[in-house]
Amino acid sequence: MNKLVKLIVALGLVFSSGLTGGLTSRAEASTKAADELQIQDMAGKHAMLMSDGSLWSLLGGERIIRTPGPFNEISSYGEFGGIGINRNGSLVEWDVGQAPHATAGQTAVKQISGGYWLKQDGSVWSKGGRVEQLEAVRLIGTGDKELAALTENGELLLSDPYKPDTFKQLATIPDAASVASLAAYDSRVALLYANGQVVLYQTYEFDDRGQLIPSTVAQDAVHIAFAAETTKHPTPALLVARKDGTVWATGNYKDRIKLTEQLTGLNQIVKISVLSDMDHFYAKRNDGSWLLYEKGQVKAIEVPRPEKLTVHVSETQVAVGDHVEISAKETYSNGAEIKVDIREATLSIDKPYLLRVGSGGMLESLGVGEAKVTVSTGELSESVTISASLTRNLNSAKLIGGTVYVSAKPVLQALGGQLDSAQGGGFKATLGETTLLLKAKEKNVILQGESKVLKAAPVFDKGALLIPASLLADHFGATVKWDSQWKQVHISFGSAKMTVVSPETAALVKKAKQGQLAKYIGKTYWVNDFSDWERFSKVTVSDVIPDESGSFVVAFKTSRGKTLKTYPMFSTNVTDLFNDGYSFLKYDPYKKYNWSSSIWNKIKLRQVDLGMTKEQVSLAWGEPAGKSTLKTNGRLLETWVYGNFDTVAFINGKVSVILY
Repeated sequence: MNKLVKLIVALGLVFSSGLTGGLTSRAEASTKAADELQIQDMAGKHAMLMSDGSLWSLLGGERIIRTPGPFNEISSYGEFGGIGINRNGSLVEWDVGQAPHATAGQTAVKQISGGYWLKQDGSVWSKGGRVEQLEAVRLIGTGDKELAALTENGELLLSDPYKPDTFKQLATIPDAASVASLAAYDSRVALLYANGQVVLYQTYEFDDRGQLIPSTVAQDAVHIAFAAETTKHPTPALLVARKDGTVWATGNYKDRIKLTEQLTGLNQIVKISVLSDMDHFYAKRNDGSWLLYEKGQVKAIEVPRPEKLTVHVSETQVAVGDHVEISAKETYSNGAEIKVDIREATLSIDKPYLLRVGSGGMLESLGVGEAKVTVSTGELSESVTISASLTRNLNSAKLIGGTVYVSAKPVLQALGGQLDSAQGGGFKATLGETTLLLKAKEKNVILQGESKVLKAAPVFDKGALLIPASLLADHFGATVKWDSQWKQVHISFGSAKMTVVSPETAALVKKAKQGQLAKYIGKTYWVNDFSDWERFSKVTVSDVIPDESGSFVVAFKTSRGKTLKTYPMFSTNVTDLFNDGYSFLKYDPYKKYNWSSSIWNKIKLRQVDLGMTKEQVSLAWGEPAGKSTLKTNGRLLETWVYGNFDTVAFINGKVSVILY
């Protein structure tokens, strides 16, 4: 592990007093050498406390999570719930739908057992609040929903299963300070003394004076725990780990105060964590390893180890200048998938001139090409390739004597390289670790200190150094292809691409986009009714300009040399514009109709007056929505009705009635 990372991890464990819950994880979980981590404690089926203070638990009944802690002690209640003590003495809780989290206001916790905790001031608490009947408590022990407590003055108390919130005193322990731990189950309380003695109190074993009769179960114990009854063993058993490393259980009925059965296959045991009964429990050995005991079968419990690292990026195909989110997760031997803090992992990039780590741990694309990013956590590593293309075209391709050239400086810069002046009047082209020394008009170049010959010599053009495009393929690993249709060159590295266009490219592309619309360029029209342009003025189409959206803008020149442009429209709209006669006329109306200036002024102002002809009305108001004709008394009556219901009536071709 990197020494700096180790130092950060160590300081974080020593000084951290906060708690991160849920999926929060740190990379030191995997960077810490596997043989350094051990299981410190097991609580129930799903809680595992590690020697670095981290906690494995189950969230939502199915997802294994890891919480850094640091924890000192854990205890379970139910199948999924549990509590723990953080190293600063604060209480932590978790349950089926909650990740380990600090419990507000619960600090200075001294001991935990089941769902109860004992504080330094001697008070006892549970999720329901403070247990008011208990004060000055020294030790607690739980089992089968019963709570036992030993006070500082030696009172041994046990909750009454028939009277909630009531405790009865079982005995007075004269040497309470020498009691190391308590275990309680089904009206029974066992005391483990520091010297290894185990004394059992049973509420139904008392003398003629009503005093409980203590029974000594063992003299050489290191740990005790009660286990539920089974069909085979109908009396709840007291399991005792003895100083010789063996594990024994009390017997049934009259033998319930005697260690009658040694559990086979267990040795060097110093601690027991019962899952349910004497056939299902965890056992800790003196070397720190843990075993699972199930019906006489013993199985080693492995320390969860990262087995697979998965790296994900938001995009693998990006544009130069884009930022890429990168994340990683470790899959552990226990099935957990833990998110890695990418800032604490080791990231290496094979082509740092193409990709770099930016602010916030995001990757920033610098140039065209493919770069491999490798993420490492401990002994695991995984790589992902990011391909960056240039979305804009460079304008420096040129065909000279059948050889395709590109401008060296902008092309190399787009590829993440550079071009610098070199001694002797030459240039130094650099792309990553590849360096090329070259001169204009000379085919001989120096590549990484060795002499090479180019297919064509670099040349100067308008003050810029042009290099043959084949140089990029032969010496920098690019794929180069000349596109004769569009007079441009495509340069690629795998799926990373860039295009360098020639001066002819834009005109070719524009012409292709214009298609049949190009025929309108150079044609002259007269404005009829378009935008606010001067009516009946002469305009000539100077260009049909395509844009990136597929639309077109038509540019006109007026007789005074002014440029007018339409709004963007589709190609079909351009065709309609010149053919419907409503917007533009194909003829000069002044030459076609020899009308007085008075009439023309009215038409321009869209005014209709008595005596005007149908042609004049049509130019003034446009074509009507409907027409009708009627012959009467030798006269022809024609009526035009417009969309706004304005109506004009003609008699023998002249306006006779106007209705607004």
